[in-house]
Amino acid sequence: MIHSAQRKFFRGCACCAPAATITRRDFFAGGVAALTFGALAAATSIPKAVAQAKPHRIDVHHHISPPTWIEAVKKANRANPPMANWSPQKSLDDMDKAGVATVITSPTTPQVKFLDEADAARITREANEYAKKLGTDHPGRFRMFGMLPLPHADASLKEIAYALDTLNADGICMLTSYGDKWLGHADFAPVMDELNRRKAVVYTHPSTANCCVNLVADVQDSVVEFGTDTARTIASLVFSGTTRRCPDIKFIFSHGGGTLTSITERFTLQPRINP
Repeated sequence: MIHSAQRKFFRGCACCAPAATITRRDFFAGGVAALTFGALAAATSIPKAVAQAKPHRIDVHHHISPPTWIEAVKKANRANPPMANWSPQKSLDDMDKAGVATVITSPTTPQVKFLDEADAARITREANEYAKKLGTDHPGRFRMFGMLPLPHADASLKEIAYALDTLNADGICMLTSYGDKWLGHADFAPVMDELNRRKAVVYTHPSTANCCVNLVADVQDSVVEFGTDTARTIASLVFSGTTRRCPDIKFIFSHGGGTLTSITERFTLQPRINP
């Protein structure tokens, strides 16, 4: 499943690149993509034609910065200005400008993959509880995907139960890769099996794998690697047999599936999985 987000545009994707003013030309070109990073593009100016008198869109790609989470990210020197300067009001203003009625929130990369298991589990729990309170404080505007303390599988199983059963999250959010492991890796099989048992929605956000940091001088990882990592994790899920084993997970892949559309035919060159 490829997600359809609010009608702001790729050039305003402040999580992947610095926000920039959208020109008329960008407006028409970007309308084709129509895949965005919600709250973190708050600094982007939006043409009047985009604004809606009555918000009606649902944005599933909308990032928030829960307090203890962003502090951990800052401490690790992995924050950028849009993440660090986020606020609920900025989200609401951005939503109103873009005609978005409701967002389903998630923290962006690196989530908690840089933390040890104990800190990852604690900060994940605090972030999920913050996201739930945000929805309570603003009825109808904020819903949530529960973050997991991946790559720690056992802690993630506990958080799945808490997020879905106690917080009533709309699904689970995870990154496309963790270090050198993509979502079809055997280490994540227990997590995928539990999500399949629950027929859960799984929203994925790209990250940068260990293999692919600073490959091209002066080109940010997000320019190429984010889209490519999404395609890598789709390939991992398919060719590991995960999608066959877990047919009831409903995946949402950011940015239109990344570079998948350019290489789909090459998937047929891969040896078939045995049934």
